[in-house]
Amino acid sequence: MEESISFEYREGADVVVVKIASAVSGNEFRNPLKDSCNLLREKSGAAYIIEIAPDMTLNESDKEWVIQHYIPLVKRSCAGRIILVLPEDDERRAAIDKEFSSLIGYFFAEDYDAAIKVLCDVDLKEKDNGPKIAGKTKNQWRDHFSYVWFKYSIFPIAIAIIVVLFLGFFNKSKNDVIIYSFGFFEHNEAYMEEVMKNEGFKVPYFPSAVVVMPNQEGKKPTEYENESASAYFMTVPDIIVSDGVTYGYYYQSFGVYPESYEKIYANLSEEAKKHVERVYMSAVEADEYIRKYNAWSGRGDPEIDEQELNATSDAKAIIGFRITDPEACKRLGYSSGWTKSDSSLIFSMYAKCADREKAEKALTAILNSAFDSKTA
Repeated sequence: MEESISFEYREGADVVVVKIASAVSGNEFRNPLKDSCNLLREKSGAAYIIEIAPDMTLNESDKEWVIQHYIPLVKRSCAGRIILVLPEDDERRAAIDKEFSSLIGYFFAEDYDAAIKVLCDVDLKEKDNGPKIAGKTKNQWRDHFSYVWFKYSIFPIAIAIIVVLFLGFFNKSKNDVIIYSFGFFEHNEAYMEEVMKNEGFKVPYFPSAVVVMPNQEGKKPTEYENESASAYFMTVPDIIVSDGVTYGYYYQSFGVYPESYEKIYANLSEEAKKHVERVYMSAVEADEYIRKYNAWSGRGDPEIDEQELNATSDAKAIIGFRITDPEACKRLGYSSGWTKSDSSLIFSMYAKCADREKAEKALTAILNSAFDSKTA
């Protein structure tokens, strides 16, 4: 018997598909949608297709839930493109338009095949949408800000973003590898720059930002500090580096590429393998980090968190590698600001890195160079 609502990730098309097969309401309607958003968040950059049954309508309670909880959850999951599958003459299109008016970048389609065609057309248009700035077209930046506007405070963050975009526009083409470090540390990139150049990268770029997350040392971020750090993700880095306190709050930014990580580990020196640890994380753990941050920062609403942060998958996936050796961290140029907290470093391929082979090469070299004096 077919489930009322089912969802899955289709790798070939890079889409999360929700199929509402029959009329449903209450938790039977809400829970699968929330779980689909957790999957969408894990598959960062995937499109979102919702196939709606002919007899599906929303009661007032579910309609309020969609507006108050589901739409914000979709935004938080950063769906790049949303397709709602309904017949062209379906009267529900107008009603759905009204309820989803706060979502930019969604389309209607007749069926799944038509939805895929819409996605292909959108991608084609974006290719023809002029030069890219920091890895995104004008329309992609428009959609990006539509979904993650809550991460940026208007005036000071706008200044940071303008600076990043300015640098990205003029420097992106010549930066052949980007390694972004964020955490409660300072980074001197001199050693890693030499390592990258020895690997054949002519113009490596090492942006870094101070980030302060919940901690036991009483440290607090300065005004707009954490938000400003988000701007550097617009450079679309190849590698990201964070510390043991910070990384969990950025789960969505860490690439889940098990085959790449196994390839990297296989190419590590015997000395590096003695010290480098694999790092695993689950969607359930990611939600716990968000709850913790919301409580710490005073920005969260426990009732909304209860509705939205309920990932059911505790399956852990590899998201990168950890170095705990203080001398190795220092050698790579990192000076931790923590005195009692976890000052280990987490190295990962960025979730949206454009060239995995390049990222694999760079990350392998970095990890080996932390323990091999002949690397640089």
